Amino acid sequence: MSNQDIINGYKIIPMTSSEENYLIINYDSYDSIYGNIFIASTNKGICYIGLGSETEMLEELRKRYSLSDLVKKTDQQHSAAISQITDPDSAAEITFHIKGSDFQLEVWNELLNTECGKTCSYKDIAEKIGKPKAVRAVATAIGQNPVTFLIPCHRIIRSDGTLGGYYWGLDIKKKILKHESFR
Repeated sequence: MSNQDIINGYKIIPMTSSEENYLIINYDSYDSIYGNIFIASTNKGICYIGLGSETEMLEELRKRYSLSDLVKKTDQQHSAAISQITDPDSAAEITFHIKGSDFQLEVWNELLNTECGKTCSYKDIAEKIGKPKAVRAVATAIGQNPVTFLIPCHRIIRSDGTLGGYYWGLDIKKKILKHESFR
């Protein structure tokens, strides 16, 4: 499977190093059922979604894309992302334009196959990408996912059925999983 396959309405376009330099990234903050959501996008797709204050998230975006021009501006991609986060059953097609190693991109692509309302384990993801012994590396890649909610790292749990970790906190992970299971 290539990184540009459409999976459940989503597509990942890998960002190259040369593309990242002097890229224009639009960003804005939005109120949601999970609190303040910060969304950033390039002309090719969503490049970042995080939770927290705009000041904190803007700092995170600057760290990730230090040579890019950041512009506070809402765009249609943001609206599609908010709709999908609010109603996981909405039928939006969303493209992600993100940077990552080949391994990370492979893991993030596999996450897109985890259906809304369901969970799978880190071990399952490692096996699905053909690297069954790479469970810790898979967990690390999942923890570095730049597009929370839409690349569904929150749906990945430990093999024993416990939630494991979540970058944005276990309370948010529980809330997202509950919201998705009651759709």
